[in-house]
Amino acid sequence: MIKIQGYQLVIGVLFIIPGIFSCAYENEEELFGSNPCQPEVVTYSQVIEPILTNNCVMPLCHDGSNPLAPNWTVFENVRAHAQEIKERTGNRTMPPSTSGKILTAEQIDNIACWVDSGAQNN
Repeated sequence: MIKIQGYQLVIGVLFIIPGIFSCAYENEEELFGSNPCQPEVVTYSQVIEPILTNNCVMPLCHDGSNPLAPNWTVFENVRAHAQEIKERTGNRTMPPSTSGKILTAEQIDNIACWVDSGAQNN
């Protein structure tokens, strides 16, 4: 009978577990997905504006009727708050859960890509 010491078991497990996971996923894209930023594709007019229109520009939110919320129908307001929009959509505090709206991971990634690429009016 082979007698295994406690430290030998721990060392063995430390070598086995990474091997198991490295076989299951050949790269991080399989595990986490991939949505590379393509600034030439993620334009304001074709991608970002429709996200804002469908999820943020609502009565008493960002449609200009609420004096406490920036009006997202005006590009200059969106651009001035671009970093905040990226952060709040990225941490899923916007749109708020009470709105019934939920952004997809792709929409959140596209907003981040647009902001990181200079938040252009393109």
